[in-house]
Amino acid sequence: MADAYERNGKFKDKLDADDRIILVRVKVERAKKHLRDLATEVLSLHNTAVVMSDPNTGLSPQSVSVLHPNNFQELPTLSFEVVAIAGDVVHNLRSALDHLAQQLVLVGLNPATPITDKELRQIEFPIAETLAKYEADKARKVKGMRPEAIEAIDRLKPYKGGNDALWRIHELDNIDKHRTLFTVAHDFLFTADWLLNGAYVMKTDNPHFAGVEPKMEQDVQTEIEKAVGNSQVTQANALLPSLHQLVDVVENLVLGLKPFLE
Repeated sequence: MADAYERNGKFKDKLDADDRIILVRVKVERAKKHLRDLATEVLSLHNTAVVMSDPNTGLSPQSVSVLHPNNFQELPTLSFEVVAIAGDVVHNLRSALDHLAQQLVLVGLNPATPITDKELRQIEFPIAETLAKYEADKARKVKGMRPEAIEAIDRLKPYKGGNDALWRIHELDNIDKHRTLFTVAHDFLFTADWLLNGAYVMKTDNPHFAGVEPKMEQDVQTEIEKAVGNSQVTQANALLPSLHQLVDVVENLVLGLKPFLE
């Protein structure tokens, strides 16, 4: 592929900006699909009374039939699908940004900026923890982009404290891919068919999301559309509205950079 760049000054394709946006938006639309699936799962939220087999750790819930007053607790209950789907939403948003970076490189390459396959594999949408790290790492991640495209990305301030939505997408994606499942409250009971007891209590001192969403009682499809379409956070850092906000950020960013794909 790099040879094609060096011989012709740009990738040998016939894509225009509309084509490139479509190829990037596939990932955004996939994130929306996962968000709708997530809303469906959240609508099943209910509370379950459980007995903790170990009151100190709160793991391995037992049947309520052996209820004991010293370790009885009522917990919000959802399928484990919720945290898995939430990770899929975030991952597709991060992928959309990286696909956008690749397309910006493809339209920007010319004989004066040859790129190797190794360098191409390092292309990604630059997001960093600090401004200093952003500036230090940016060059290899945007190599081949037009200067005006790089300036447009700079204006987004894609680092912690500059654009916290982009930083959160980047950090949450790393957490889900490399470290742990998302947590949505200090104590939550998750169910799954493959669990020995049918459920697992997930405890944390510092949850990634402060709750899911209030339970909704109206028509399911109407409430799904409402949950997915409303980015107002009804509960601080609640899962559904927070993810919807991040979807909006990426979709608007992709469309906003379309002029640099001409």
